Amino acid sequence: MNTRRLTKKYKYKNRNKKTRRNRKSRRRVLKGGLPSVSSVSRASSRSSGVRRGVIVNRTSGSSSSFRPSSGSVRPDIRFAGIYKPKFNFECFYKKLMNTPNHELHSTLQDNKDMYIKNTTFQTFQPKGAYLNMTGLKFVNYLHGKYKNADKQTKTKIRSIISLFDQCNMSQGVRSTDLHSIEVQVHPTYFACYKILFDELCNKLFPNGNGESYPISTSATTLKVPPTIKEE
Repeated sequence: MNTRRLTKKYKYKNRNKKTRRNRKSRRRVLKGGLPSVSSVSRASSRSSGVRRGVIVNRTSGSSSSFRPSSGSVRPDIRFAGIYKPKFNFECFYKKLMNTPNHELHSTLQDNKDMYIKNTTFQTFQPKGAYLNMTGLKFVNYLHGKYKNADKQTKTKIRSIISLFDQCNMSQGVRSTDLHSIEVQVHPTYFACYKILFDELCNKLFPNGNGESYPISTSATTLKVPPTIKEE
């Protein structure tokens, strides 16, 4: 009997404490006050699944250490997108190849600024006049696509290149332009640039480039007659 009375006594006593605490908090809110920060933080921690410095993943049931940030959070450079190519050749090529012929002109116009910005030197004067390293690589990429394509695909590529010319998107580089580029870039960059330029010249003009055609998208389908040398 004594044990039963004590249990009931403490049970009602605890309930009375909770009731008084709730009334007190409610009275404070009604008067314009706010609950204590500790109570709010405890409630938010319970609702978000954070317990004693551990974040609980409710979907997988796993947990990981939680460390509050003391300042601004710097993004991880591995996932910041800085290693992604700014101009994806394959995506751009497929987009154009899958576009109906009657929509190609408007599609190129919509992508013109993006294309020129990524494939030409933007710090030079005049701005956007010469192909940069990315521009040379794209010419090489397009040449490879055209060289190994079937007849139908070659016809489509030629129509695209023709529209490149019409939209003023066929910026190129001649051998006479190399000095202007050399004085405006780092020597290491120019050394790589010159190697790529020479390789493209040999691919696009295997019989020589006596007419000094520019290295550009237009040159990927250009058939240059062999140079006749006098004996």
